[in-house]
Amino acid sequence: MYKYFVGDTKGWVEVRKDELGAANLLDLISTCSYEKGEYVYLDEDIDLSFFVYFLGNLPIFQEIHVSDDYFSNYNRYRGGLQ
Repeated sequence: MYKYFVGDTKGWVEVRKDELGAANLLDLISTCSYEKGEYVYLDEDIDLSFFVYFLGNLPIFQEIHVSDDYFSNYNRYRGGLQ
């Protein structure tokens, strides 16, 4: 199960960096996604599709409702295993 942060107008899905690295997806993720610690928060409109394609099916999500500025203290994703 993945955490799906639902904002007022956008959404992000929390995925571990090492899981994205194992799928060779880290270099495909845009700066519309965020990162903090060992997690990347994939933008639902741009980056989540790469991950869902890798999985081969739509995962189960736990919805967490937040405001659109919830990730303002997180870093924009810059690529790779930093």
